[in-house]
Amino acid sequence: MGAAGAGVLVDAGLPGRVVERRLRGAGFEPGAVRAVVVTHEHRDHLAGVGVWCRRYGVPAYLTEACLQASQAVLGPAWLRGVDVRLFEAGRPFEAAGLGIHPFPTCHDAADPVGLRVTDGQAWAGIATDLGFASGPVREALGGVDILLLESNHDEDRLWAGPYPWPLKQRIRSRHGHLSNRACAELVAELLHPGLRAVVLGHLSEANNEPALAYAATRQVLEDAGAAGEVALLVARQDRPGRVVGR
Repeated sequence: MGAAGAGVLVDAGLPGRVVERRLRGAGFEPGAVRAVVVTHEHRDHLAGVGVWCRRYGVPAYLTEACLQASQAVLGPAWLRGVDVRLFEAGRPFEAAGLGIHPFPTCHDAADPVGLRVTDGQAWAGIATDLGFASGPVREALGGVDILLLESNHDEDRLWAGPYPWPLKQRIRSRHGHLSNRACAELVAELLHPGLRAVVLGHLSEANNEPALAYAATRQVLEDAGAAGEVALLVARQDRPGRVVGR
């Protein structure tokens, strides 16, 4: 996300070179990223943060609990040379000219957060790992212009898929991930006249298909008569997507 030529990278679970290539593929120079905000310590959100921050000399923002838990995931060496800046859920802060309002989410991490972000003109809501949408999550995501929301799995595919039973139970728990159906239901609740775009993210490669995620949310937009007003996009794991709001 960015404003006035500068941007914030939310999480970095991929190698730095891959992130650089995808940013350029979307029309951005990596040097425009002025900060990395970490939502939680799971490896697929954290693994590339240290390398990125050292390479570009930018700070990493994360909560105290996330900082402590991250050292168990990657070891303390990942912090070497990184300008770490702590924040708390519920306390807004500024990075790269953006107002960032972190809020607590329900996921099996030390202190997971979602983000409500503004450039002073529009708002974006981000919640990519979400077992369920609590009241505070719904409140934080209400009224945004752009919504990036997890649509992780198709329930039938998950139950019939290759994952071991304990992992399936974890994914479907209140501290796991949103299904396509749950995501679509949440989008239906969050619909309002100013919503311009919904981006579906964090799709499971093993338990989902982009077409299934798209169809579930597209149906609720059609039912609400909003399909022509709200752009619906699916973020892919293997390529940069279309830039929204640019």
